[in-house]
Amino acid sequence: MNASAPIADDTGQGRRLRTVFCTRGGLFGALVLEALSCCERIELCGIVRSSRWCHPGLGFLRGSLAYIRRSGLGYSLYLLCATTLGDALCSFGKMQRVPSRTRPNGIRVHTTPDINRSESLEFLRDRRPELLVSAFFDQRLQEPALAVATFGCLNIHPSLLPDFKGVDPVLQSRLQGAESGATVHYMTPVLDSGAILAQEPVALHEGTSVFAATARCFRTGAELLVREIDRVAHGQAGVPQPAPGSYHGWPSRADISALYARGSALIRLSDLRQIVSA
Repeated sequence: MNASAPIADDTGQGRRLRTVFCTRGGLFGALVLEALSCCERIELCGIVRSSRWCHPGLGFLRGSLAYIRRSGLGYSLYLLCATTLGDALCSFGKMQRVPSRTRPNGIRVHTTPDINRSESLEFLRDRRPELLVSAFFDQRLQEPALAVATFGCLNIHPSLLPDFKGVDPVLQSRLQGAESGATVHYMTPVLDSGAILAQEPVALHEGTSVFAATARCFRTGAELLVREIDRVAHGQAGVPQPAPGSYHGWPSRADISALYARGSALIRLSDLRQIVSA
């Protein structure tokens, strides 16, 4: 690839990048899908939807119980609102939900609990993507999946990397009173550690729910990616992350209690109403 020359068609005009979008769906996935669909430089050629609900080695029931024991029932219900209920509410509103299956004359959709499986890799290669975009995707891509896209794989992460890598960075940043934001970075086998293409702070009120704050961060990240798409087409490699930063796993019950003590909330009824009216 010639990093100094833009992608061009036979007429010399910039053309659209064939792009596969990987997501868990819900409102956060729908926000990014909307931005990608409206971008004149992106041609969506496939969607990979994660069907993973919990740790694949535990099964649905045991995995759900493990979630509740670790993070509490409230957080488990919040995840349900962010995913399954978010899909349903998008259908009632004006926003296009992330499709769960291929529709006639629609974009090809592949649903999988593991994108690194042979059938998932076959789907990716069949789509011949030049770019892979990941947002609100709960699976880690290994080398074979990362190597499929010509211009690499970009992830939208709802924090200002290198801080708050890992699970639910918005919740963790709000617990620590840190600045919120969005980062678009190239993906590597090491989670949330690739070179940064762009990032931007997101100003939030203290009482903003985790759900609403996360939605704003993903929307900002999607806008950043669209804004920087020409740099991707020129082969811009991004800037290495300046430090190891911090990593956080799944929140504990104590974390959720501390969030409430700060006057914040995981989700509010008004958040769900806004999805339907959007």
